[in-house]
Amino acid sequence: MAFPGAGRPHRYPAEGLAQSLDLRAKSGGCRLSVKAVEAALFSAGRPLTPQEVAEATGLSLKAADAALQELIAACQGRESALEVVRLGGKYALQLRRETITYGRRLAPQEIPGHLLRTLALVAHEQPMLQSELKRRLGDRVYEHVGELLELGMLERERAGRSFALSVTEAFDEYFGISATTQAERRAFLEQALGAS
Repeated sequence: MAFPGAGRPHRYPAEGLAQSLDLRAKSGGCRLSVKAVEAALFSAGRPLTPQEVAEATGLSLKAADAALQELIAACQGRESALEVVRLGGKYALQLRRETITYGRRLAPQEIPGHLLRTLALVAHEQPMLQSELKRRLGDRVYEHVGELLELGMLERERAGRSFALSVTEAFDEYFGISATTQAERRAFLEQALGAS
């Protein structure tokens, strides 16, 4: 069965779904539109403006805003780990404060690109003195190391006037490395970098 608009590229994946299901329809459309808005907020993984929600779901701005308000009320009325919050003029679907620790254990972390070079160098050379890392990459290393420590990707130990840096198990898990020794890790990294 072909859906209306099938074959036409959509700006947002949900746009085709919205047209197919005619989310703007009055009969039963409100309940479905709330689900569509919830799906859009979940999939985005970032706060969305009502306009972005409307574009993603195919709803009018007025219908998207009404569905957002209904979703907020529904989340407040049910015992759920999720809530919809307003952040300025945007809305986000997020874990409630009391459940964050449970979700954080399983959620994949995105490592910003500016940290990857620092992380790769430490992983390849570890244990690596922070002073040597600074010499090779510059002053921003201190900021990068702090962020990588927060992400749980690095650990450090005092080594004289500097720190010895090493990657954690979280690094191996994140990148799917099954190395048990530094030599295996180095070989994996060299192969991965050579293949890219």
